[in-house]
Amino acid sequence: MIVARSLLLAGIILLYGWLFTLQEHRAEERNVSLDMALPSTFYTITSGYMKQLVAEMLFIKTSVFMGGVRPDTSPTVYAEALGNNFETMTRIYPHFIDPYYFCQGFLPYISPETAAKANTILERGITTYPNDLILRFFYASNFFLAMNEPLKGAKAFAEAAKLPKAPPLFGHLASLLAAQGGDLAAGLISLKTMLAAEKDEIVRNRYEKEIVIFEQALEVQKALNAFTHKHGNAPATLEQLTPEFIASIPDIKDLFVLVYNPPTLHLRRPDRKKKVEPGT
Repeated sequence: MIVARSLLLAGIILLYGWLFTLQEHRAEERNVSLDMALPSTFYTITSGYMKQLVAEMLFIKTSVFMGGVRPDTSPTVYAEALGNNFETMTRIYPHFIDPYYFCQGFLPYISPETAAKANTILERGITTYPNDLILRFFYASNFFLAMNEPLKGAKAFAEAAKLPKAPPLFGHLASLLAAQGGDLAAGLISLKTMLAAEKDEIVRNRYEKEIVIFEQALEVQKALNAFTHKHGNAPATLEQLTPEFIASIPDIKDLFVLVYNPPTLHLRRPDRKKKVEPGT
């Protein structure tokens, strides 16, 4: 009797394995597509009190699709449907937290347009969960990592830095992105605010070094403003500022590099893979 049961169990396991392998093989051969969800108003009206269930079903459908996409499929093929589905499920049930994380995991890395779509969806999550620091980090980082809009990223990080229990990293990123985007004064104010609140001596020393660099960069900015006021246009290079408007261009290196894209002056972290000449 025991032997018969063991053989039966073994047979069931082998049958399951064969069926699973067959299904896996078929999945690899067929082209998987993702249908766009209907407008969220349709689900909202028809689902009544079942909004959460409808949102979860749409989430599962989308997740299954993403798990079955062939590796050689271009994300642009399904980007629009993917963004639409994440937007729909979060509109139906904004408190459903999982779609915000999945949205961040896929959309921002396809294109700047899909990154903007992700941020639109994340805005809904932030409205629903205003103190969620992770959603705030996703939202702010997308601006400079995927959309090349450092000033918007700086503003988002500055707002997030005001939240209870927000890490000092948020304020620091706000200052760095402000300087990268050309708003040196805002970056300096943020750094000084952080210095005033910081207790750790090592961190304070780092902020003090950065403040000195920001102040040097602001002297160059003042010279740029004076040149522009006198001549009616910005100089083509920073060397045109010397010696009339500034004695010399400060030798800023290591922690930051001074980058001039007329008419805007930037402070950026140096790219260790690509050498950036100061004042260029």
